Amino acid sequence: MERERIAIENEILDRLGGKIFLLQDLGHKREVIFQTFLEVYNSVSGQGLVRKLKNMDLEVLFNEFLSYGIINEFLADPEVEDVMINNLSLIYVHKTNAGLVKTDKKFDSREELDLLIKKLIIFSGRKTIKKINNIELAEVKGRGNIVYSPFGPQITITRAKEKPLSIINLIENGTLNPEIAAQFWFYVEGLGVKPANIIISGGPGAGKSTLLNALFSFIPVTDRIVVIEDTLELNTNLEENCSRLESDEEASIADLVKNSLRMRPDRIIVGEVRGQEAQDLMTAMNIGKYCMGTMHASTARETIIRLQNEPMNVPEVLVNLVDVFVIMRRYNLNGKITRVVGELVETAGMADKMVLLSTLWTFDLGSGNFIESSVGSEYRDRLAQVSGRSTVEIMDELKVRAGVIRKMMKKGIREMKEVTEFFQKYAADPREAIASLSAK
Repeated sequence: MERERIAIENEILDRLGGKIFLLQDLGHKREVIFQTFLEVYNSVSGQGLVRKLKNMDLEVLFNEFLSYGIINEFLADPEVEDVMINNLSLIYVHKTNAGLVKTDKKFDSREELDLLIKKLIIFSGRKTIKKINNIELAEVKGRGNIVYSPFGPQITITRAKEKPLSIINLIENGTLNPEIAAQFWFYVEGLGVKPANIIISGGPGAGKSTLLNALFSFIPVTDRIVVIEDTLELNTNLEENCSRLESDEEASIADLVKNSLRMRPDRIIVGEVRGQEAQDLMTAMNIGKYCMGTMHASTARETIIRLQNEPMNVPEVLVNLVDVFVIMRRYNLNGKITRVVGELVETAGMADKMVLLSTLWTFDLGSGNFIESSVGSEYRDRLAQVSGRSTVEIMDELKVRAGVIRKMMKKGIREMKEVTEFFQKYAADPREAIASLSAK
């Protein structure tokens, strides 16, 4: 009976190949799947299963087909960030606060696991299963990686946040403080004249993409954005003029970064920089485009070393075009996972072919506090030159913005949409925006 069910579901999936697309409306996608489901259901000939089917509600059967089986409960749990399936072994999950957890669930047969893989592939809009598969999951909002190895399929599903964390959320959960948030506001908005080029580095799961997502709120509504990723992960739903590009076998990240210069972007954002595209990104900075991206590195100096060596090979003089390095760190404190801005570092020119660095903020693990250094901000001085403001005026504005962020927290403005709308309102009329925080 179970084998008949799997055979029927496989036939449905085979017929669905090429009929489903990632950006299809979910209602339309469900309708397409249901029509194919009905076709196969009406033509089924397995006697034992037919009797069972005839006595079951069609909607129940259809929902069972759409289900991802035993991993559904993990995909529905907001605490679960990743689901890890290593062939038929027990399934592991990574939880926001608890870290890596071994569950008591596993797939009992290779046929059942192969069916899950086929669903993941077909429902994501792909038609063929390859040795390595990177997919987007529209229904559960996330991405999946499926690799076939001699030890069976290895599957990792990363759930996207149901509600992307705003910069206010990140302050409330201890990732940064209002002063650092105000500094980020300055970097991304640049007083409308000189936004900063930013690289966010850190280890796996340190919160790089989460912070990058939050920084989107500071981008002026007038800016044209091109976002480039290996697998669609960043949330750009609130951006009005944004092109999203995804690399594949025909177009690499480097190809897309080069091509983006023909798309009249104000900003180029690369989900993860790790290869030749680093040179192209620096070239984009050199011709006046404002760029952001993430990298895997544990310090600002290590980030620079990675940029200068294989496979990136960026010359020192171009590395200096990066204005800011943000180092994200992940700690397990008393059984709870904590992600913080470990270092906020600016470039400070060149000396003996070495990029000089100036650390503005660090996180002190012992006290759990963010410590501001006494060094001056190179970016602030450059911003003063091009904006026509004095250094003192910019320092005062930074204090004002930190205060504004505190008022936003007090007012309960924390959801991504309302946070973004407020920063857009501030860009248009600061006084009116601040006055709105005092209104009842």
